[in-house]
Amino acid sequence: MTDPSKKIDLATVTCSPSASIRVAVEALDAAGTGALALCDSEGKLVGVLSDGDLRRALLQKHSLEDACIAVASRTPIIGRSPISPGNALRVMNEFDIHQLPVVDDRGILVDFLLRKDVVEEYQLAVESRERLRKVCVGPQTSIADALAQLNDAGTGALVLCDDEGKLCGLLADGDIRRAVIRRVPLTDPCGSIATQNPVRASEPITPSDALHMMNEHDIHQLPLVDGEGRIVEFLLRKDLIPNMPQDDMQAVVMAGGYGKRLLPLTEKVPKPMLPVGERPLLELIIQQLRKAGIHDVNLTTHYLPESISGHFGNGEHFGVRLNYSREENPLGTAGGLRLMPRPQGPFLVINGDILTGVPFQQMLQYHRAHRAMLTVGVRKYDLQVPFGVVDCDDVRITRIEEKPCHSYFINAGTYLLDPAAWDRIPEGSRFDMTDLIRVLLEAGETVVGFPIMEYWIDVGRHEDYMKAQELVLKGEL
Repeated sequence: MTDPSKKIDLATVTCSPSASIRVAVEALDAAGTGALALCDSEGKLVGVLSDGDLRRALLQKHSLEDACIAVASRTPIIGRSPISPGNALRVMNEFDIHQLPVVDDRGILVDFLLRKDVVEEYQLAVESRERLRKVCVGPQTSIADALAQLNDAGTGALVLCDDEGKLCGLLADGDIRRAVIRRVPLTDPCGSIATQNPVRASEPITPSDALHMMNEHDIHQLPLVDGEGRIVEFLLRKDLIPNMPQDDMQAVVMAGGYGKRLLPLTEKVPKPMLPVGERPLLELIIQQLRKAGIHDVNLTTHYLPESISGHFGNGEHFGVRLNYSREENPLGTAGGLRLMPRPQGPFLVINGDILTGVPFQQMLQYHRAHRAMLTVGVRKYDLQVPFGVVDCDDVRITRIEEKPCHSYFINAGTYLLDPAAWDRIPEGSRFDMTDLIRVLLEAGETVVGFPIMEYWIDVGRHEDYMKAQELVLKGEL
């Protein structure tokens, strides 16, 4: 998709061949393009006047009142419309030129390309083709394989295409996570959980129109199709707003626990300050938050709080703004939240012993899409029974299953809360997240689970701590 805002206004780069060299110099300075196109009254290209041509003319002592066509190139290198960025760049490279006038079949000037713009557009075209390769998937591809492809693409969604390349669905990150919650087998075809008739646009489309469609439908990806319905481009909102700010979300890290299960390591060091590799565990958590665009972080502390505040200070050296809420008495996994000011929008809460690759911004999108009061990060946990399980009806055996595996979703210590959920936390008393969830459910509020499919480690036991150390040594954290 060509950005029309970068298309040169031909009036600024065209000059009459009969104009004086003096006028041409002034026009060239105003254009800032390094060359002008000389066109007759019908708009036909008759020459190109470059900055070098003008300098040579002055050295040859041409009068500034001479017609500029007298010192211009009358047989310039041209491009024929339409011309792709790749072909335009090939011509410019071949003839070592930085400007390329483009004419139609009648020789009329229709565009004036600058090398720097062509290079950028060509690079965008290459990136677009590479993105299409990454995001296109067949509807019969398994959910597991589609998930791996989605992680590699990093686009938040994949497009489902038939054998002819025609768009037949869109598979978003949220679709996969909802399928995991519903316990859909990951061996099922991804087409079974995708949106079958996604919002799309026909090419060509301007960036402003594409952004308008995304805003209207509250989507972050927009497939572009040709007249036959074949996918030709996959736009992301961040393409259209390159410096788009991340959602202004703040985070709270619950860093006040004793870490008794990690004794004697935590005898003089709070669990969040235990070294993982060469840095404290809490530093890795803050790094993950910063990478997600979260810069306002609150730390709730209780056990040995000075060792935490002494290391991090106000957070400036770690790329965040830190505030501390000190619990004089343990307030549980939710009670300490009332020590901080009431948040203005959804906020993330994460336990201070969790290392995870959760995409927090996608978690926020998921939270909003489900209009949830509270979103709980959940992790699939398989429990293998090491024996044959027998079902009995009185004394009669009705069924036997050898070493069955049962799957559960466990609380992964990562939450997204609306400010209204913060209001439900009592002030000054012990209150856990499980208590808050129970209160919200009893009140009929929406509480949803967000499946964590990325890496996740609860550094609460010695064996988990050693596992985290190993992953850091391997460069996986």
